[in-house]
Amino acid sequence: MLLDPPGWHGLWSQGLPHWSYVQAVDQALADRGIPPGVVRADVALRAYHQTDRQDTIYMTLVWDVSRTGARGGVRLAWHDDTGWSYAKLGASTHDVLLEAPVTPLHRVFADPGDVAEVADGLVRYWRTPDGDYGTEWDEASGVRSAIEALRRARVTE
Repeated sequence: MLLDPPGWHGLWSQGLPHWSYVQAVDQALADRGIPPGVVRADVALRAYHQTDRQDTIYMTLVWDVSRTGARGGVRLAWHDDTGWSYAKLGASTHDVLLEAPVTPLHRVFADPGDVAEVADGLVRYWRTPDGDYGTEWDEASGVRSAIEALRRARVTE
């Protein structure tokens, strides 16, 4: 389970508006017995032109080959504008063998239990995600509001 770093209590939600979603997904994965080896979450600024800036809000979860029941590792990635994608990795985490959206997760803020179910097939069996998961996380609207507030604040900077 992810913990807030010491001295950062409350600040994570200001700087990382999706932190509660990151924690919920991480907890669902831990509850399923497949905690990732790497969890990254951040807000990165992409600048297309001098006046055209866009914040990329993301989380990345990685299981190296030692944590999977397969021939390689797995990476799950989430972006607030596109939702979930996955990659099957070779022995090196830089060796991407297959990368695709997780189309069964129909919501950007898919229910963490659904994310964990899809991840379970990938991590344990390297099975390409299937099924149909349309449930949105019950706290999604609060995170969307926090993301929009962050973007509005950055526009005025």
